[in-house]
Order: sequence, then C-alpha cells, then structure tokens
Amino acid sequence: MTRKRMSEFTRRLALYCLAILALTACTSVETYSNQEQLEKISIYSFDRQDYQLHDDRVLQYMEQQIKLDIEINTGVWDDSQIDVLIAAGDYPDVITIVDSDNYGRMNKWIRDGKLVPLTEELTKGLPYLQQVLADKRLSDLKINGNFYGLPIQDELPMNSPGQHVLIIRQDWLKALHLDNPETLAELEQVLIAFKKGDPDGNQLHDSYGIIANGLTSIVKQLMGAWGIPVDARSTGFLQVGDHYEYWAIQPEVKEALAYVKKLYDQKLIHPDTLSASSNVQIRPRFIEGRTGVMIDNPNFEELIKKEEQLQRSIRQAELAILAAPAGPTGKRGYSVGSGYWGYTVITDRAKNPRAAAELLNYLLSEEGEQLTLYGVPDVHYKEVDGKKQLILEERGKDIGFHSATAGAPHELNWGIVSWSRMTEEPYLQLRDQSIPHFSAKVNENLEQLTKHLVYSAAYHITTPEWIAFKTNSEQLYDEYFNKIIRGQLGVDSGFAEFLEKWKSSGGEQAMQEMSDAIGANQ
Repeated sequence: MTRKRMSEFTRRLALYCLAILALTACTSVETYSNQEQLEKISIYSFDRQDYQLHDDRVLQYMEQQIKLDIEINTGVWDDSQIDVLIAAGDYPDVITIVDSDNYGRMNKWIRDGKLVPLTEELTKGLPYLQQVLADKRLSDLKINGNFYGLPIQDELPMNSPGQHVLIIRQDWLKALHLDNPETLAELEQVLIAFKKGDPDGNQLHDSYGIIANGLTSIVKQLMGAWGIPVDARSTGFLQVGDHYEYWAIQPEVKEALAYVKKLYDQKLIHPDTLSASSNVQIRPRFIEGRTGVMIDNPNFEELIKKEEQLQRSIRQAELAILAAPAGPTGKRGYSVGSGYWGYTVITDRAKNPRAAAELLNYLLSEEGEQLTLYGVPDVHYKEVDGKKQLILEERGKDIGFHSATAGAPHELNWGIVSWSRMTEEPYLQLRDQSIPHFSAKVNENLEQLTKHLVYSAAYHITTPEWIAFKTNSEQLYDEYFNKIIRGQLGVDSGFAEFLEKWKSSGGEQAMQEMSDAIGANQ
C-alpha cells in the first residue's frame, strides 16, 4: 500500500517500469503493494513513526500476508490522549497500550459498549490469540466471563519483578574498592561513599548516592527488605493472619520511612527526586554521571542505552542491576509483577472485529515475531549458513526500524501484542549482531534481578470500592510519606496520622472488600 502522492508523470513512469520489468535487468526497491482492495483497520498507539507520510516495507509486507490495509495513528505518550479520542467519538478500530491499572476507565468503556469482547466465537481458528487468552494465570482478568482486551506481555519472563529495581554504577564501586551491597545497611554505606568518596575523581565532591521518581518510590522499592510486596503490577495485598491487607498500612512501612529519612537527612538523595514524577524525568539527570544508584525499570535495552550514554563522556562507565537488598531480619526481594502491562482493545468502531483479531493473532505468531524482529526476508536480512544476517543499509530505509538504531527490532514488535521479549533467544540473537555483549549483559543481570523475590497475594483482582478509593490512597500515602521523610512530620506520629486518615477516608472498607474478594479466589 503506497501512501505517497505521486504526480501524473511519476505514475506513468512507474507503470512504464513495471511493464518492462520482465524484459530488463533494471531493479528498484521492492514494495509489497498490489491492486487488490484490502479491508482497512485503523490503530492508535503511542510514540510511533508517521506511517501516513512514509512507506515502511515491514508494514506493507504484513498487510499483504494478512490481506489488511493497516492505518497507524499516533501521538505523544500521554494517557489522557486516549480519553480525548473516546470522548470525541473519533477513535479507531484498535487502541493499544491502554493502562491496565486504570480499572475505572476500562469498566466504564465496557459499560458504555465501547469495547468488543474477545469471545470464543471471535477468536475461533486464531491459535496464537487463543493461547494467550487460555492462560489460567490471566483468568481473573475476565469481566462477565470475557476478556475485553488482550493483555500485553511483559519484556521479562513470568515471575519477574513487576516494575522498578536498583541500578548501580559498577565503575564507582570499583573506583572505591567496594563490593555490591547485599543489605540495607551496606547500601547506606555505599551511598555515603558515593556522596563523600569522590567516586568520579573530579575532586569536586558534587556526587549523590541515589535518584528516583519521588521519595515515595524509594520507600516502595525497598519494601521487599521487610518481605512486603507493593503494587507494582499487582494488587499490593499480602496475607496478614486470616485476611488480606494493603502494603502501605503495614507497620514495617514505618521502618522503611525511617531508613529513607536517614538517607534524606544525609543528603544522599539527588534533589531532583523530590519533584520527579516519572522515570523519563530522572534518566537525563542520571546520565549526567553524578549519581551512583538509580531506581528504574528492569528493561535491558534501557540499561544498555544508559550505559552507552554515560560512556560517551565517561569511558569506563558500567551499570548493573543490584540484587534486592536484605532488611533487618534477612528478608529480601523485588515485588513480582503480573507478567503483563497494558491492553490492546478492539473498539465498537471496528466494522469487522474479526479482521482486527486476525491482526493480533498474526503479530503473536512465530512468523509475525520474526517479521517484526528481523524484517522482510532478503530485504532487511539474509540467511547465511542457517543464520540471519542483518542488512543494515536496507533496515535504515524503513522508519519502523529507526535509522539511528537499525540493528534493533521494528517498532511493531512492542506495545501491540507484547513488549519486546528481551530474554528470549530470537531477540538475543538479533541484538547480539549489533551489540556483541547483549546476551551476556542480559543473562548476568537477569540472574541478579530474579535472585530474591516477594509475591503479592493477588494480581488481577479488584472491586468497585477499591477502584473508587485507590487514587485517594495513592495521594494520601504520597503526601504523608513525603512529609515524614522531609521531617515535616515525626515518623511515629506522622505514620499514625496517615493510618487514621487512610482508614477513615474509605480505606478500611475498601480493603475489607478486597480481602473478601481475594479470599474467595484462593
């Protein structure tokens, strides 16, 4: 499907070339369009290239394989954009990366009839889509017996941390002759050394120990040191006696607050932590090279990217994921996530929902994965002695590969049916061609990442009361935890005030409803 407008002269020239192609040795860049009328499917997805202005041979090849005319619309990664589209009634057949943590929105769309259920009838004969929906670990995502969105599989294997982990400057540890910290006490000493020991050797003593997207984020990501799971792609509930309670009201949280307050009082925390609300905001600060530890997603592409960015000005820079540090009683672990984040949904605007389901099935298939990883056979790669060799010059011509990183997967490989599965062999083989140490880096850090884990009591369960209260809950603990860490409230008195406020604002009732729901599902 060609989207570029051609002049009359250009069209005639193209027809002339086609007419003589069989009689000449003349060649040109192959496209995969024909005169067949294809059914149109429109998609909205964040942070994509503009396929309306530029041809892409991977997309064209896919369209011919599944006989669809795929229109991809995009916008900046701002979740409110989806709400605007829905409110205006101007939304496409398929929407990707719908926040799976926003239960209220999904339930409203379902009540309003905006979403097409992925029923057995709709998915009949689509084995790859059926396989995902048959996974028993996802069964409690069903509403009224049906899935209303395809869960987008995580980059990491099941039973991996759900969100944030500690990433450390290994070169700083080496410069100061320090080992990886294994406990909270050792972590504190390392952060002090990073602050006071001049690890970058510039004699300015301008470094910091740790940076994160908010003080509360530090508390949350250290709760595993008390064996407490947090709501990082889970409910954040744990069993307490014969019932279930939310992580933020546990007495161990008070100990975590005292620990983080100690780091804050010693000025070990980068000041931008106080105003940051997302990882995107703090990554540039970390790349400046003045901070030793960062709390960020366990995304191996991002890990290597940050390391390469640091190495542009600091040749010896080296990053690694820390194993979760142990707490005062030896408990330790990162909170295990659900194995997915976000949904891809088929909307009621789809004239042919079956065609949309066929697209999802193709992307889940081995053929679809190979296409979005490597590209079109004999165009973007070639087989040599049974191994795929990338043709980087050709990959650089198609916008989905991003010319700056032509050795990476096509962007249709992520955020539609799954996030790029970075630990699986096809992905590792691809990336090793451009980054020879990629597999080694992934395997080494995956071991540290999954060495110590804590599990939530439930992952997908929710209730109406909890949906209504959860935003208020987050606002309350963020407000109180910040005040406690910054010394505006005492640790004991501030936490007691938080507990009373949280429970009286609806938390106690909402938590009881969740406890009952989790208990009934065990």
